[in-house]
Amino acid sequence: MALLSSARFRDEPVLERIRAADTTAYLSYGHQGGHVTAVQFALIDLGYGIHDGATGFFGDQTAAAVKLFQESHELDNDMIVGLDTISALDDAWALPFADRAEWQSWQERPIPEFNFTRKNELDRQTLGSLYSFNPEGAPLPLEYQDGLLLGIEWLLNPRGSPDGIFTPPASWGASPLDLYHCHMVLAKNPPPVTAWETARSLANVVRSRAGDLQLRAQMAGPVGTRPWTEAYREFLLATPEDGTRSFREAYVDVLKEVLDTGRATGQHAWLLWHTFEEPQGRPSDVASDSPRRQWWNAVTPYPTDLTHTPFATTTAAVFANTVSLIDLHFFIDRQYVITVLGPTHIEAGAIVHLETDRIDAAAAGLPYP
Repeated sequence: MALLSSARFRDEPVLERIRAADTTAYLSYGHQGGHVTAVQFALIDLGYGIHDGATGFFGDQTAAAVKLFQESHELDNDMIVGLDTISALDDAWALPFADRAEWQSWQERPIPEFNFTRKNELDRQTLGSLYSFNPEGAPLPLEYQDGLLLGIEWLLNPRGSPDGIFTPPASWGASPLDLYHCHMVLAKNPPPVTAWETARSLANVVRSRAGDLQLRAQMAGPVGTRPWTEAYREFLLATPEDGTRSFREAYVDVLKEVLDTGRATGQHAWLLWHTFEEPQGRPSDVASDSPRRQWWNAVTPYPTDLTHTPFATTTAAVFANTVSLIDLHFFIDRQYVITVLGPTHIEAGAIVHLETDRIDAAAAGLPYP
């Protein structure tokens, strides 16, 4: 049974033996191996410098770093990684700092103002803070607010994933490159009844209207640039003078129609989530078709918990077994404010002044002015 919590150390045989108070496994000067490397990375990432880096050899620099760590944690500064030291290191990296690759991604992820990590989610839970919804986004019905919060909180679970504690994370965070949308879908089995055609028609009207507004915004500048984004934002927020429904109202009309149809037919409408959207922001063992990317929960006719989709793990198979209605796109800032709109990320981005050129540059690993 593993005694260590952090994925940096958990199930590493030598470190687990140290945690079990096996003095024959304690690390000291001259030891070497992957377990030494894990300890070195933990010290380096906490700010205890090892000039030569994580070499896997316990030499003078590592001994000095261990001593500084012990002193700062009021431990015996014997420069030996024993029970007390490995326990303190494990506590420092326990949750959600467990995986070094994830921790590094938090430091390097572009668009930092909307890089909401599992560490941010842990801070929110620790502080007892609540999420709120940006009033300039779509005024979501409560069922969608609850469904989105359920998905976000479980997918950003700092203690694991929806599969349980200590399971590999379902997402490294909510960001324009990872978790930023979900698809409102129906399952093809059983086949959707014709009553859903009204919702699909309303969704098509919204998509067409978004396209028209995007064309109008080109008077301000090329698509995706800051001037275009600001012009598009004004159109999205505008109240039509002819008394017709505003864009945001028309978008919410689709969501309300989905709720009504689900209640009337008894068929589920699902929020279908895909995480780890961009390859450069994924763990090395997560491919495009990994089941860690495929999740869903129903919002109507009654809510359900978040689970893996029941289809084959490939994204193509998921969409082959579902019918798309409309998408919900969102961004989360460091004040726990969620901005939601659709039918694409362009609309939600415009509301928060985030141009698509910047998102595209980040996805391509390119600098942006």
